[in-house]
Amino acid sequence: MFTPVRMVKLFAAVPKDHVGKIICAIGDTEACHFIEKHDSKLDLSRKKLLLSLVERRIDELLFKIPIGEPPKIDIDISSDVDLMLCALANEVLACEKITTSRLVEIKKKLLRLKQVYSVLENFGETRYTYIFEAWVPEGKQHIITASLNEASNGKKVVYFSTPEFGETPPTMLSNPGMMKPFETLVKKYGLPSYYEIDPTCILFVTFPLIFGMMYGDVGHGVVLFLLSMGIFLSGKERFKKMVKFKDFSPILILCSIFSVFFGFLYGDFFGLKFQPFWLSPTEHITYFLELSVWVGVLHLVIGFILNAINLWKNKKDLRAIFQVQWIIFSGSSIMFFTNFLYKEFTIFINGFLVLMLFPMAGMVIGGMLINSGEGKSSFSGVFIPFYLGLKYALHLMSYMRLLIMALAHSTISITIIAISGHSTVSLALAGFITFVLIIVVETFIVFIQTLRLHWVEWFYLFYKGKGTEFLAFKF
Repeated sequence: MFTPVRMVKLFAAVPKDHVGKIICAIGDTEACHFIEKHDSKLDLSRKKLLLSLVERRIDELLFKIPIGEPPKIDIDISSDVDLMLCALANEVLACEKITTSRLVEIKKKLLRLKQVYSVLENFGETRYTYIFEAWVPEGKQHIITASLNEASNGKKVVYFSTPEFGETPPTMLSNPGMMKPFETLVKKYGLPSYYEIDPTCILFVTFPLIFGMMYGDVGHGVVLFLLSMGIFLSGKERFKKMVKFKDFSPILILCSIFSVFFGFLYGDFFGLKFQPFWLSPTEHITYFLELSVWVGVLHLVIGFILNAINLWKNKKDLRAIFQVQWIIFSGSSIMFFTNFLYKEFTIFINGFLVLMLFPMAGMVIGGMLINSGEGKSSFSGVFIPFYLGLKYALHLMSYMRLLIMALAHSTISITIIAISGHSTVSLALAGFITFVLIIVVETFIVFIQTLRLHWVEWFYLFYKGKGTEFLAFKF
């Protein structure tokens, strides 16, 4: 769940006279991602040209186009795929009176052959065999072996191996069904590589939590929940096509639940105040400003931990240890600014030494060691903590939008209530403004802000998203 599905590398040698049947059997398993061979010496150009010419002749017969000179069948026969292509070509080119149903059936077979030849381009060959490599999800080896054994009548060589460090297997994510919509958010940014942590399961918790903090209102949360549930359960195809947020409705459902939860904590119901279960942001601005920063610290610390794991998996041990220093420094520096900045001089100096100077010195030493270990100038490592510290501070400041958006939501709600009267028309107008400004516009804005905090402020710490998707060969 935290990492992509483990892959094994398949090496196989199969007889040429069974290769078409073997590729079809592999396609039926839907468990092989063929490895492209850019240096393959197989020349299939003449066979693919013949295939396209036969397809064109079928189109001429189907649509009554004037038939030109039939092409010559001049290819070397080296496999059962070539035999089938020649048989179909002879049938189409030698006879002009073929039923429409038969022509359609032949065209379907040609499309299948086209896929087979596309796969064959990645194969190597000996005099009697074809050789190929593919990535297979761990646990599917017995399925592949059984399919190859049956299709080749036992005439095959199959070998599985674990990927060596430096190889780049494709990425196949495996998350529970309820997390799949959040997996979409991760993929929109970029697919994790095989050696990266998949952040979907963490996003599943932090995304609706942060959204709820900015959109805390019981009434608006309930309306958003009903609207999102209606889109999710809608069975009308026209409505599904019209609403572009169909795939995001499960995310909004969970976000609306957290909005209701924080609405009770804040004491907000359509902008009307009631006794909060916790505190109201409009009445405790300083407290929530500090809370927003600490939420940012916690979120970024999780990113540091994930980055340390990624670095450790990629055998960058010094950099992984350096992330631990960042975790210590991020917590200690915020603790200093929130607790010791306005204390008397002696306490201020002690707090500065313990919470700022010592962790900073450790980071400078760490930066120098990393540069020295990687063959770079150790002196330039002195400036790494200062550059990264400034970057970290700027990203941390972005989390203040948690308070800003919560205040904006409350202010807009209160304003709508203030300008609405007691007549039916004014109440209807207030309802319309609420729906447009809060349920539609503000929901979109808060969603984008939540996405930004994850994509821009969080992902930069540990996530590159440059993986290649596992594409199982299938017809």
